[in-house]
Amino acid sequence: MSLTTNTDSTVFPYNDEDMVYDLDLRMYILTVDACDDYIGDNLNGEEYFDGNTKKYDRFREEVSEDIYEYIFSHTHASSVKTKRYVMAKDVSIRETIKKALKYQLRYNVRSSANILKDMHGVNIEKGKALSLSSIRGKIGIAPQAHNVLARSGMLYTGSGYQISDVEEDETY
Repeated sequence: MSLTTNTDSTVFPYNDEDMVYDLDLRMYILTVDACDDYIGDNLNGEEYFDGNTKKYDRFREEVSEDIYEYIFSHTHASSVKTKRYVMAKDVSIRETIKKALKYQLRYNVRSSANILKDMHGVNIEKGKALSLSSIRGKIGIAPQAHNVLARSGMLYTGSGYQISDVEEDETY
């Protein structure tokens, strides 16, 4: 993966009609319009979130959290800061992040896969614990999201993925 980063801290994450960067959460989040357009339906309508804007906002944040945490789970600890910087400010990775978020959105809407990560694995009726791997397996992330992230190099786990002068300057 070639990094075309500009380490000038005055470069802010780029917002457009599809994605905005949340400085508090430190990640890109799909806009309402991008989500509705990609799914082809009004997600805040009766069938999905029934007009509950706050619930819909949290759902869109959860989609981003799933993708970012997946990327960071495939990242050497010393490289997390660099990957966060690259995802926020490197325009060459922006489309990859957008695609991964859209794939994860579709996956969560169609299959409710986002709910599985919160399952506790206890069958109350039978009074026994179920294997969490049999409940969740590798289904927490959309296969297409995994593929696009892997092709981009974002799932590289080595320790050489660093930019030496990345500063935590609160712009990303």
